[in-house]
Amino acid sequence: MMKRTSFIFALLFLFGAIGTAHAQTLSYADAIDQLAGACRGDLQRYCRGVELGGGHLKACLDAHQNVVSPRCQQTRADVYASIARRISAQRNIGDICSADIERLCGTSHADAHLVECLLSVAPVAISPQCNQAFTDTGWRTERAQR
Repeated sequence: MMKRTSFIFALLFLFGAIGTAHAQTLSYADAIDQLAGACRGDLQRYCRGVELGGGHLKACLDAHQNVVSPRCQQTRADVYASIARRISAQRNIGDICSADIERLCGTSHADAHLVECLLSVAPVAISPQCNQAFTDTGWRTERAQR
């Protein structure tokens, strides 16, 4: 009975943790790696010779979205959503974090020192909304990898 109770508790804890966890956004390099892995055959078939930069590859995948493999379709949707979330967070962090920036960084606006300031404080000191936006920008993990 004790093992069964422990097992049920562990499952509830796991599902609770999964429900509240927020994934990091993908870096552009990771996004390309995931697309290359999941869409390799589709890229060779439909996008051979297409330039990688300037949105050309995205345009090719978009043009062939109805014929690429289901795995490629799913990965493409996940990658695009992650990159869109990253771009949005980078664009809107000043608005989302304005109170945190003033309280923690001593300024009322997002300036060149925003990343260093937010990295210098413990994540628990940052409001949940700002903390998620900062995570979504990718700046926290990019700095940690340097």
